[in-house]
Amino acid sequence: MMVRRSLLAQPVLCIRAVWDSSDPDSGAGVDLEEIRRVREAQQLEQAGAPYICVGEPDEAGLVHGESVVPVDRLGTPRGRVEALVQPATEAVSVVYRDNIHLTAGQAVVQHLIQQTDEAGLIRVGLPRWIYHTNPTWNLLPDDHLIEVLWPVKS
Repeated sequence: MMVRRSLLAQPVLCIRAVWDSSDPDSGAGVDLEEIRRVREAQQLEQAGAPYICVGEPDEAGLVHGESVVPVDRLGTPRGRVEALVQPATEAVSVVYRDNIHLTAGQAVVQHLIQQTDEAGLIRVGLPRWIYHTNPTWNLLPDDHLIEVLWPVKS
C-alpha cells in the first residue's frame, strides 16, 4: 500500500558513482563503507537508514547510482564523498519484505508508478531504496525490510 509522506530537509553524505556489477570494488556496499569512514572521521552521527538510488543499466551493464547516509549535521566533502542537504519534499513510499536480490522490487516500483499516475502526482528523480535491515547481519534471505520512497510533486 502506497503511503504519502512529508520529508524534512536532511543533511547527508553521498557518493554518486557508476557501478560495474562485474567489479567487486564497485557498488553501493563499497560506497557506503567509504561514507562510514568519512562520517566517523568527522564525528557525524548517522541520523537514519542508509539508502541508494539506482538507475537502469546502460548497454555496457553499468549503473548510475547514489549511496546516501543521513547524518546529524552538515559534514565536509572529502574525496568522492559529497556533503549536502536533501531538500524537504513530499514523497510516496511502500515498505515490503524481500531478499537481497530484490526479486519483488520491480513490482513495487511498477505499483508506485501506477499509484502516482492515478493520483496525478509527478515522480521526481529516482526512487530511494531504504534498507531498514542490514543484509550483513540479517542473513534470512526473505526477511529484509525494504522501503521504496519516491519524491513527488503535485
